Amino acid sequence: MCRRFARLFDITANKTSTVVDMCALGWEEGGEAWSWRRRLWAWEEEMLEECRTLLANVVVQPNVSDRWQWDPDIHDEYSVRGAYHALTSTGTHVPDASENLV
Repeated sequence: MCRRFARLFDITANKTSTVVDMCALGWEEGGEAWSWRRRLWAWEEEMLEECRTLLANVVVQPNVSDRWQWDPDIHDEYSVRGAYHALTSTGTHVPDASENLV
């Protein structure tokens, strides 16, 4: 979100809020999730409306862990060794663009 809506992120009062935090505060129009260091300009209001539209379809499940997972080995964290093994092991298809990297 901070990349797609970088301008809004720049002027938000609380850059450490998570999506769960914002949902709990209410991200609909007039919701308390939106706190700015200054008043928004018209084009920033339009950007905020685009952001709200995207968030309208988000279902937050606060009791579910949200994390990245390295699929080739769900028990270990990502490592260069693990990535190399995943790309070079027999039976694994290596995309053409990746062949030169391995």
